[in-house]
Amino acid sequence: MGFFIGCGIVLKQGDKYVLIEEVRGDKAGLYNLPAGTLEVHEDFIECITREAKEETGADITLEHFVGMYQTVIATGSNVVFAVFAGSVADDVTFQSDEHTVIQALSYDEIVELDKTGKLRAPTVLKAISDYRNGQQLPLEAVQAWHIETLNSITVEKDH
Repeated sequence: MGFFIGCGIVLKQGDKYVLIEEVRGDKAGLYNLPAGTLEVHEDFIECITREAKEETGADITLEHFVGMYQTVIATGSNVVFAVFAGSVADDVTFQSDEHTVIQALSYDEIVELDKTGKLRAPTVLKAISDYRNGQQLPLEAVQAWHIETLNSITVEKDH
């Protein structure tokens, strides 16, 4: 149980979308967008840039903000997921220390993975579908401020 804040990316390579096959725990064998958890003192743009590089080994071009997705799980967990869109060159080969299967798939192949229960969460297909349907907001729609204090709230720094 917990509250998780993360980010993901609808990453295009040509006319395909890059998915990662999860390798750990009960999510092993399921496919996900390149994604990860927001770290302390990190904004969403920093998070998705770092996570995309870690999970694909590729330098991405960040292009749009797709949307904010929330999944409330009956066990008590709550996942908030900021999804972006970007691209990589057609000739990029993916590699990662974290994932052994990183592949660009057609939309129809992703729909088939969904039908067979192989997507990690409903967010994967929903975010790709939203992107394909034109939900492409400017990156400026995501605002972040890095400050020391906010009124009476002080953010502790790591020592």
